Amino acid sequence: MINNIRAGQLDLAIEERGEVWLRTGGNGDSGGLPLADRPSPLLRVLKDGELLSPSRCESGGRTGELTLTYPNGTAAKIGVQTKDGYAVLEVLSIEQGEPDAILWGPFRTSVGGSIGESVGIVHDGRFAIGLQALNAKTVGGWPLELERLDGMASSYAEGAPDPDGRQPSDSKFEYPVCTAWPTTDGGSVLQAYTRDRTKRSIRQVWNVPSADVRPFEGEDAVIAGSRIALFGCPFDQVLSTIERIELGEDLPHPTIEGQWGKTSPAANQSYLITDFTEETIGDAVRYAKLAGLRYVYHPDPFEQWGHFKLKRGSFPSGDEGLKLCSETARAEGISLGIHTLSNFTTLNDPYVSPVPDKRLQPIGSAELLEEAGERNDWLVIDEPWPFTVSLYRKTARIGNELVEYETVSETAPWRLLGVKRGMHGTAASKHAKGEKVDRLWDHPYDVVFPDLELQDEYADRLAELMNRAGIRQVSFDGLEGLYATGQDDYGVVKFVERQYRRWKQEVINDASIAVPNYLWHIATRFNWGEPWGAETREGQLEWRLSNQRYFERNFIPRMLGWFLIRSASDRFESTALDEIEWVLSKAAGFGAGFALVADGVVLKRNGNIEPLLAAVREWETARRLGAFSAEQRKRLVDPKGDWHLEPDGVRRWKLYPVQATKPLVCSPAEQQPGQPGGSDWALFNKYNEQPLRFTMRVRPSYGNEDAAVQRPTFYTDGVYMTFDTEVAANQYLECDGTRIGRVYDANRNLIRVIEASAEAPTVRHGGQTLSFSAKFVGDPKPDVAVKVWLRGSPETVAVDE
Repeated sequence: MINNIRAGQLDLAIEERGEVWLRTGGNGDSGGLPLADRPSPLLRVLKDGELLSPSRCESGGRTGELTLTYPNGTAAKIGVQTKDGYAVLEVLSIEQGEPDAILWGPFRTSVGGSIGESVGIVHDGRFAIGLQALNAKTVGGWPLELERLDGMASSYAEGAPDPDGRQPSDSKFEYPVCTAWPTTDGGSVLQAYTRDRTKRSIRQVWNVPSADVRPFEGEDAVIAGSRIALFGCPFDQVLSTIERIELGEDLPHPTIEGQWGKTSPAANQSYLITDFTEETIGDAVRYAKLAGLRYVYHPDPFEQWGHFKLKRGSFPSGDEGLKLCSETARAEGISLGIHTLSNFTTLNDPYVSPVPDKRLQPIGSAELLEEAGERNDWLVIDEPWPFTVSLYRKTARIGNELVEYETVSETAPWRLLGVKRGMHGTAASKHAKGEKVDRLWDHPYDVVFPDLELQDEYADRLAELMNRAGIRQVSFDGLEGLYATGQDDYGVVKFVERQYRRWKQEVINDASIAVPNYLWHIATRFNWGEPWGAETREGQLEWRLSNQRYFERNFIPRMLGWFLIRSASDRFESTALDEIEWVLSKAAGFGAGFALVADGVVLKRNGNIEPLLAAVREWETARRLGAFSAEQRKRLVDPKGDWHLEPDGVRRWKLYPVQATKPLVCSPAEQQPGQPGGSDWALFNKYNEQPLRFTMRVRPSYGNEDAAVQRPTFYTDGVYMTFDTEVAANQYLECDGTRIGRVYDANRNLIRVIEASAEAPTVRHGGQTLSFSAKFVGDPKPDVAVKVWLRGSPETVAVDE
């Protein structure tokens, strides 16, 4: 053994061939118990597609230095520092050879219970091993163009069961971007790499098999300086160890309300998403306060992405208008946030039109082999492959002109055919033989992308806007667009860290589906899950639930995603209180925040907004105070369960389990001619007897919105309850267990209050029949859908004094 490195409670025993054994911390050179059944190379090198392990390791002339040599003559000098609870390994220099990349490990471990693919932590519930990338150029994962090593699981779910016999949760990411990954023998690996980015290459990038990756210069471009931290510790000390590494190695260490973001209770607070303007910011703040929320987030503030010019209709005063909105909100204790698409660049942005910037990212280039007139609808080029790559558009830049082409000729001389000139506001012009033709990266959002240099201007613009306007929340949606530079997760991290280092205030930030190991330190949380095109209880439900497992194993504050308050439409009913309480109960169970999405017009149009927001306030207050017991939380997460929460004094609530029937339908179209309009429904109440609570909706048939039902009557337990009123199509009749009924329009605005002929009948425990009758008016007649709401005995939810 050449060296034994102490990394907290982990020992790294390095042998003469440059291989390392991971062991639990022991005394002396013998180390502790092995954490793998075989050693791993400390550092591999990649040259011209060949991956080499070291053949020899020698202690350097200075304490804390090792020299690794490789079969091709390459030599790498490694620095080793033992710190408080961890060890730092750094490539000090490449003494001989010019490798294209170096790869730390992958370090094999026998630990396979929980594998945090993004945070770089594996543990079995007792002992944890971690790898942390200590700068942006050190990328957690594996080069995309390389085949994975033998023994790596083909998918995240292929790993062995954890100690409790459960299969590991699904991964959100593919192997190349994962710092930790399962092995086929039930263990795991930890891995990171650094490229020599001063070299030009053609290789797989993002979603295409080949792209021209252009070099750059500077400290981040070279391999020397690649740094990782390794550590071992008891499971319950993982976060404190990572925090020690952040502070000791000058990593990003963001705080939220004065506390480290990964442990701050404020990190996963919920927020309101609404399209506020200079004129309506007061309304947005009022709605947020009704919900007890402290952040209001604008989902679409920009009319251009790139220069990030604010929408003139919403912010006629430009940046100053957003600043005034922020000041108005802050005066009421509310902070503002904005949504970005990171480096997505709209075709109306000045970086694209009327003169396209030379730093828009190409996928590859060719040269003109013939002069092109300004009306040519073909271009003769020397290299076809960049123009055959399948993307969304077929856009090319020639000088100051953008063109789009239909296809590429099948044989040489290679021609771009069906060329449309002067696209996207650029001017058609003549082009000389030898001019460069760049095929631009694009995307189905109808955007292009900047290169690594230009993306810095985007980052600086966003940071400047946020500082000037006092913005305290941002989402880096579309971070995957940074992959277009060809610089993998380095490009992603560079974009976000540049802004983080410039912020002058605490900022809650999240991002789209891109979580490099280094970015984990910057991101407050991730709020994945969208509500579009589905019912509240159904929209990306499995995705949202799997996210909770991902957050847990990666030590990320939990979020449930976006949930939509909608007005009535042809496809969906307006959002009801039970839907919101379903969301709130899941959030309380998981201990997760969420985003409540509602356009300003919806907030004004829907008549039940104040009750909905009041429910948010009560549930979120209880969640953030930790009022729900562990046993209650376990039951609340069941996606099939409904619950209702009512305040019951200071820091006390009553929690009711709710049984909601499927819609009980009465359809005249399914009855015999002359049969009275009515139905008998089987009803089972698993709770104690209680008064009838229901919501009745009149649904038009074949679009006949002039239809209605008159004198709806409910019968059970020997009691007839008749409402002497008419309920029109797309209206609701609601009864909350009393004699009073309320008729609402499609958007839950109260139309009238009526008194029934009797008190609400009793719904007994067990099975019974609920009968319904009414006069159906219209041709065709409507049908009726009734939901019955049954409540169990209340439980106490309270904050321990």
